[in-house]
Amino acid sequence: MANQDLSHIIEFYGETCPHCLSMKPTIRELETELDGEITKLEVWNHEENKATMKKYESIISEACGGFAAVPSFVNTLTGQALCGEHEKQDLKFLIEGGDCTGNKCMPHTPMHAAPNATAGADTAAALEAKTEEPSNG
Repeated sequence: MANQDLSHIIEFYGETCPHCLSMKPTIRELETELDGEITKLEVWNHEENKATMKKYESIISEACGGFAAVPSFVNTLTGQALCGEHEKQDLKFLIEGGDCTGNKCMPHTPMHAAPNATAGADTAAALEAKTEEPSNG
């Protein structure tokens, strides 16, 4: 497969987190298969990375059941996240824009780009705007 741009995917992890460590072979296999590289940010020992994770806290918390945890995988284009250990296929669905609402991926319902997200735009700002919309409940 040709080199795939995976710059829209961020993995947040903890250096000694056992679940994060167990995901490493799956991530390597996926990167090899897609001939690309996922952005990996260690958040337990790096304040700058922790601050980046905080920007995505609402979507990560939704995937994690109410709190931000590691490992977490964020698609910055769709505003979707996965939390915890997942099969390679789930991560592939997330990368491809599958609907991963509720920490479960459904590949046949692709998500569209977050509001105001355009190529080269700051998608973090678009996601923040999306997560600040008033709730209906």
